[in-house]
Amino acid sequence: MRKFPFVLALLAALGSCISDEENLDVQFEQDLQKIEEYIQTVDTEYSRRETIEETGIVLLFTEEVESDELPQVRDSLFVNYTGKLLDGTVFDTSVEQVAQDNGVFNANRTYEPFQLILGISNVINGWHWSLSQMKEGEKAIALIPSAYAYGSQANGPIPANSVLVFDLELVEVRPYQP
Repeated sequence: MRKFPFVLALLAALGSCISDEENLDVQFEQDLQKIEEYIQTVDTEYSRRETIEETGIVLLFTEEVESDELPQVRDSLFVNYTGKLLDGTVFDTSVEQVAQDNGVFNANRTYEPFQLILGISNVINGWHWSLSQMKEGEKAIALIPSAYAYGSQANGPIPANSVLVFDLELVEVRPYQP
């Protein structure tokens, strides 16, 4: 019986030999696999798929526009969104009917396009990356690995290490006015 604490200490020490970076790499690879599996089962038609650089964020464009203008850092963006987990559970939305339909309606909030300043506002990094690739009037499904969402931290109804799915509509872009 006296060996039991020693064995626990040894196991804890060996487990700590795996670096945080290795854990993040494993989580990132798992997230990429979950995103690919989700894409194979998504029943929404999309016209274009875009993976954003090395982030692993995937955009599935459901409505595109012909404009060449992407928003720039410091532009004000107005976005309709619905945030979901991979299983389809809606955890937040800017659309009142979606909130009512999914049991997340809050009578004390205003349902309207969310305003943010690209590259500056306090939203998850996955939003900044995703919205920087969308033009005014476009709609896309953004699949965001946990590293660009809340990482290993749970946030309300969002479990730790969750890939997030956002239905995004870039309603308006107001260029930065110094």
